[in-house]
Amino acid sequence: MERPDLYVLARFLDTLYSNGQAMKKTNLQMRVGLNYPRFMEYLEWMVSHGLLQRKDEDGAELYSLSQQGLDAHHRLVAWIRDTMKGMRI
Repeated sequence: MERPDLYVLARFLDTLYSNGQAMKKTNLQMRVGLNYPRFMEYLEWMVSHGLLQRKDEDGAELYSLSQQGLDAHHRLVAWIRDTMKGMRI
């Protein structure tokens, strides 16, 4: 993926931040609202760029924000909310 959509990245970051704990892939996909192939592209891109971390727990893959992802959430989501007043992420 050459240029990810910043609003899609913000939805990933905000969903994980709002949830407050690691999420299974299926739950995350449903909340972010992408089809599975596109979701996987973004998920892999975010993990490879250090925004998300993956852990295995009882045979399930769980994803959560890394420290870098938490920092990105604060900067990106705050900017979108300030700039695009009233826009849902």
